[in-house]
Amino acid sequence: MLSARIKQARQRIALSQQQVADKMGVSKTAVFKWENGHYEPKNLDILANILGVSLTWLREGRGSPVPAQTSDMPAEINNASYNQDETPVCLYPSIDMAGYIHSEQQQHRLHCKKFGLNTELLERKKISPDMVACFPVDDNSMEPIMPHGTVFAVDLNRTSIIDGNLYLIKQNHLFRVRKLYSMPHQKVRLHAYNKTEYYDESVSVSDIVILGRVFYYAVEL
Repeated sequence: MLSARIKQARQRIALSQQQVADKMGVSKTAVFKWENGHYEPKNLDILANILGVSLTWLREGRGSPVPAQTSDMPAEINNASYNQDETPVCLYPSIDMAGYIHSEQQQHRLHCKKFGLNTELLERKKISPDMVACFPVDDNSMEPIMPHGTVFAVDLNRTSIIDGNLYLIKQNHLFRVRKLYSMPHQKVRLHAYNKTEYYDESVSVSDIVILGRVFYYAVEL
């Protein structure tokens, strides 16, 4: 049943009903009713992305709950292979999965697939492989430079702001990649490349959580 699959997927990634509700923009009661079969959510595609599961599995119960890698991912990451010049690091299926696990300091690595990142790059930047989180971007906020499907690699040890660098942040229960700029009076400017749809924001430092700095990204050409 759909209700059972929703509950199973939520518990699998250790999200509370309230956290799912916040991400979906609904009440906790709505999520409770979904899981008890009182009614079905309208936006199953969004819910599937939040829960990190296949839409087909969530809707119909067919196939594997873990979505297969799509062609939106770069070839070298889609293959998830590495050689002696590469170091395996964690690749999560979505920014929400990567952000939640690390913002909540979860120790488990559910859905953490591996792919190879250049060893020399990690050594040169003094980055510990255990503190790397990678994920594909699932919106158009960084287009046209970084289109939908771009995979980001984040160093979770680097949270201090260097103006103009990209960061993985948590803002109002949402996980985003943004350029950050320090401003006077404990303010931070958030910048997205897609200026048509995403305006720059000036927020208080206390309104965001900086989870790590982007040090690498890959785009399929």
